[in-house]
Amino acid sequence: MRRMADRQEQKKNLLILVASVVTLDTIMIGAYFALHVGGRAVKTQQTYVAAWVVLTLIIVTTMMKRIRAARRRR
Repeated sequence: MRRMADRQEQKKNLLILVASVVTLDTIMIGAYFALHVGGRAVKTQQTYVAAWVVLTLIIVTTMMKRIRAARRRR
């Protein structure tokens, strides 16, 4: 029974990971067009993309820690 609960927790965390990244991407793409980042200086575009990448990494690393912790409990 414990294995089933762990697997469900892993699945839940994976779905949260995917949903979080999709949500972040949707927000960042919307903001990109709303703020007209494409028409700004290259340095501004690079900064925007860098911030996007850092936010994505924060989400992914946080959720992967949870997924790994759930796998270790098996």
